[in-house]
Amino acid sequence: MNFSRLLILPTLFAAPAALAHPGHMAHNSIVSGMLHPLTGLDHLIMLLGLGILISRVTRSLVNNDSVTNNNSSIKIKLSLFIAALVSLAIGLIAGNVIGAINGIEQIIATSIFVVALGVWNTFNHRGPFTRRLLIASIGLLFFHGFAHGVEATGRLSGFGIGMLITAVAIMFVGERVSYLVASKWLGVGIAASGIALMAMP
Repeated sequence: MNFSRLLILPTLFAAPAALAHPGHMAHNSIVSGMLHPLTGLDHLIMLLGLGILISRVTRSLVNNDSVTNNNSSIKIKLSLFIAALVSLAIGLIAGNVIGAINGIEQIIATSIFVVALGVWNTFNHRGPFTRRLLIASIGLLFFHGFAHGVEATGRLSGFGIGMLITAVAIMFVGERVSYLVASKWLGVGIAASGIALMAMP
């Protein structure tokens, strides 16, 4: 891998600690919903990592050299993106209805390592286990949505729409990054970011 591309990794998976879940932001509008995934480092890392994982798994399933398979690749990616957004949206509604519960932060931290393992695995073993990690990652996105839902105030619709718009944009960035930086060290970068996040006060 080109060394200049390797330098991109720290900028992708690092952000000021001050951005993680600020307490002063309102959570009741489309704008606040769009900004919220960008202000929680755990959510940002997870969505970027999931975009990378979706791209890597899709490429392992489909031969992109043929026109037919290229169309299949787009359909698979689209269906996986939609599944991720549905998981996030259901979690958002559940969190808003149920409210805060114990253990969510631990599950969110675990989800980052699951997606990191999935990305790492796509460069080594592209079998059923990797696909299970992808399914698990999409399922764990529910808990990221749950955390967003707990923090949302007022009408959930605007906040939820904004959050989903940004979520799909971040995943798309991750999908594009997977082409720019085709290295198993992406998985290490995601995992290292999760460790750094857990070490934050």
